[in-house]
Order: sequence, then C-alpha cells, then structure tokens
Amino acid sequence: MPNKIKLPPVDLAKEVRAAQKAMKPAVTRLTQVLRKFDPKKAAVGALADFLYDLRIAERSLAVITAPVTDLTAPMIKLIEEHFVNSLPVGEASGVQGYQARVQVTDTPIPQVKAEDWERFFQYVAKTRQWELLTHSLSREAVRERWDQKKEVKFVTAFHAKRVSCTKLGKRKVR
Repeated sequence: MPNKIKLPPVDLAKEVRAAQKAMKPAVTRLTQVLRKFDPKKAAVGALADFLYDLRIAERSLAVITAPVTDLTAPMIKLIEEHFVNSLPVGEASGVQGYQARVQVTDTPIPQVKAEDWERFFQYVAKTRQWELLTHSLSREAVRERWDQKKEVKFVTAFHAKRVSCTKLGKRKVR
C-alpha cells in the first residue's frame, strides 16, 4: 500500500470571501447606478462609452481571476483523471471525504464511425427516422456556395445583429 501523504490545508473559501469583501464597495456603487439606469434616457454617445466601460470591467475581472483559474484548472483535471482511472463506474461506487463525495458515472454518447456515415444516411432515409439527425445547416458550406453565386434551394438568410464596441484612438474630449 503506497504511503498516503497529508494534503496541505487550502481554504479557498477564505480567499473568495476576501475577494468578495474587497469588491463589495465597487459592487454596491455599480448596483446603485444600474438600479436606476434607463438606456432610453441616456445620450447615445455616453451610452456607447458606458457599454465599452462595462465590457472592459468584465474583461478586467476575468484577468483578475485568471491566475487562480490557471492554478486550479490543471489540478482539477489531474484529480478527475485520477478518479476516472481508479474508481469503478457505477451509481453505488465512489469515495467520500468530510465535505464531498465523488463517483464516476458512465454516459453513452452516440456516434457513427466515419466509414459508416453514408450507410447511416441511407438507413435514416429508408426508415424515415429523421429525428436521428439534427436540424442545422453548415453555415460555411452555404456561404461558400453563395460566394460562388450558386443557389441553395430552400435556404434563406437570417440577418443576426450584434453590437460591436471598440475603443477610439487617443482624442481629447471637449
């Protein structure tokens, strides 16, 4: 039996609480501003700047949390792989600590072998079991045909709108 090492105590909850405490004044101020905010009453230029500021704030928070994620994500993956390789699969099997229980479950994911796709399509067409297929187009394939001025029957364009928000070059505000 291998020697069991004692794991170092890591109280991440304490670190999370400290981060929440540090962020609380900013969250409170932002909550007060957003509670009474109505975009219909704002000048569009100011609204554009506010959108940019909100997106930058969101990205900045991701940058702040990235070092923790960089440390925890590989360790989580390593431990999960260990459990997958060492625990039997099944509902009743697993291990339990003081705070948590871990078990490995098995979920079958259907797939068709690459060499069988044509035969599978023939089977679906013959049996008319269309629900076995998803209803989606290959956007790339349709765009290629449209770029070549070819018609794709029964396909129309839906114009999805998205908002682009980019920083302006250095310019003095009057």
